[in-house]
Amino acid sequence: MYAAFIFIGVLFGVAMSITLALFYVLSLGGDFRGNLRAVAIELRDRLTGRRRFAPAAGEGPRVEADPRIRSLQEELRMANRLLDQARNERETQAAEIARAGERTEQLAAELNERDARILTLETEQARQLPQLQTLREELATRSAELGRARREIKDLQVELDVLGAGARLASQ
Repeated sequence: MYAAFIFIGVLFGVAMSITLALFYVLSLGGDFRGNLRAVAIELRDRLTGRRRFAPAAGEGPRVEADPRIRSLQEELRMANRLLDQARNERETQAAEIARAGERTEQLAAELNERDARILTLETEQARQLPQLQTLREELATRSAELGRARREIKDLQVELDVLGAGARLASQ
């Protein structure tokens, strides 16, 4: 019975060792067969004592740096995306600035046209001012004459009414 428990324990230990070894091989990344062979050779050399374990110059840092390289590559991708986004925003802003500049030039041209029109209207007004003054004076004199004529008409109407009333009284 104890032999069965020992046998089951040994099988469990071997299965766990193989599982851990496979997880180690898978964690290395890259070619599975090549990594499995390298791990098997390394294990054989350690067990037999043929050579001491010394990671190769290219393998050791590469295995340790692989996650760092991946994270740096991801950061580089993110930086490139942000750079593209910033470039697009800069191009959009440059286009908006160009449109705003064109609009400013257009408004400046319209303003210059209006200033020129105002200047011509002011010179025309200055040229017409003496004629306007004489027309105003003439209008004032004619208005005064018209007022006198209306008063005379009213006075004549009152006299006619008085004469008409007196004529009616005399005819009765």
